[in-house]
Amino acid sequence: MVKKRYIISFAAALIIIIVTLLIIGESNQGKQKSINIDLYYFNEENTALASENTNIEYEDKDELVRIVLDKLLQGPSNSKNKPLFNTDVQILSITQDGKNVTIDFSENYLTKDDSRDSLTVYAIVKSLCQLKTVNRVMVTVDGNEIIASDGTTLGFISNDDMDFESDTTTQDSTVLTLYFADLDSDKLISEKRTIKITDTVPTEQYVVNELIKGTQYPDIARNVISSDTVLVSAQTTDNTCFVNFKSGFVEKNAKDNTNDELVIYSIVNSLCELKDVSFVQFLVDGKKIEKFGNMNFTDFFIKNEALIES
Repeated sequence: MVKKRYIISFAAALIIIIVTLLIIGESNQGKQKSINIDLYYFNEENTALASENTNIEYEDKDELVRIVLDKLLQGPSNSKNKPLFNTDVQILSITQDGKNVTIDFSENYLTKDDSRDSLTVYAIVKSLCQLKTVNRVMVTVDGNEIIASDGTTLGFISNDDMDFESDTTTQDSTVLTLYFADLDSDKLISEKRTIKITDTVPTEQYVVNELIKGTQYPDIARNVISSDTVLVSAQTTDNTCFVNFKSGFVEKNAKDNTNDELVIYSIVNSLCELKDVSFVQFLVDGKKIEKFGNMNFTDFFIKNEALIES
């Protein structure tokens, strides 16, 4: 009798475990995740690449390549940037072998400008190679490889292959001073970061996007800007840097008085390290807003030395 009860109890426990696992599996299924990456389009003059920091939501990492490509096909959010494709360009297929991705576009991908077609490939590569699942990308048109202006085929390209030795883009190494929150105090600490500028996007935009990406030293610093924050633009006129975020910036980042101050001055202090920036004006969807938490958000901000850990 004892043995029979033991068998029944064991069976009941096993059923409970299976049901629990199924419930957990169902609750995790379809759970949205997100990453923040730069999507590349043409600049205002259609002569070089310009990036837009974008939050990508997905359920399965295998969907990411398609989602990024669909975003590129939709075109830029910033009205100053120009789309990569004609409106009727279609993706015929996406093939992935390990971390090598081949994308086949419809025939109307091609223009009469070989340099522009090649630059479009570079924009696709730069956008996709930020994904951990992608290392190299090949773009084909109706099954045929794209021919560069020198007569060679482009083939598979990685980020490291693109040196942009042309008149349309520039590449330079720049050392940025970025400010993140000190783990041991309510102040900011500086972090030096060397980046390669490979397009005509203002350095100010690189600064804010690097802050959104976060610190490289999580053992001593913490991020204060939410990783799903989306920057529309950042550029300087008459020593004032106008930083324009997409809607949701306040809701995602305003938490309490101490943290709010760190969020704002991590941006302001980092931007004011640039030689041409003395003031920072914040915008959301191109407009001034009155409050960020309890802070007056219509003001011009200047560097706050007192908030830097000495």
